[in-house]
Amino acid sequence: MRKEVIIAIVVGSILGLAVAFGIWRANQALSPREFATPTPLSQTQLELLVSEPEDNLVIAEDAVTVAGSFRAGATLAVLYNLGEKIIEVGADGTFSESIKLEAGANEITVVGFDENGESVEKTLTVVYSTEFKAEE
Repeated sequence: MRKEVIIAIVVGSILGLAVAFGIWRANQALSPREFATPTPLSQTQLELLVSEPEDNLVIAEDAVTVAGSFRAGATLAVLYNLGEKIIEVGADGTFSESIKLEAGANEITVVGFDENGESVEKTLTVVYSTEFKAEE
């Protein structure tokens, strides 16, 4: 008789836990969830797009054109191994500047500044190698 009571208690406990777990899962599934709403980009966020040159580009010329788009009328600083250049973005929001490269890896950093003094930067690596020049 004692065995049957212990078995009934164990089975009843397991059954009760299973029912309680099922109710808890159902409540979680039916409760409204709070989703994070994406925040729209504010007008103050800066976006600097450098379309030329590609990052990790290997070229055989000792000069490359740095071009892209940024806020119209903003100021850009182009920093590279052999110097730096300050350029103004055109009224259409585009910029283009030719820079000299030294042999080997050249790190090019383009930093854009808006009228409020906020800045954004992009860094690219361009490798200048004479090994790829066409033989005549």
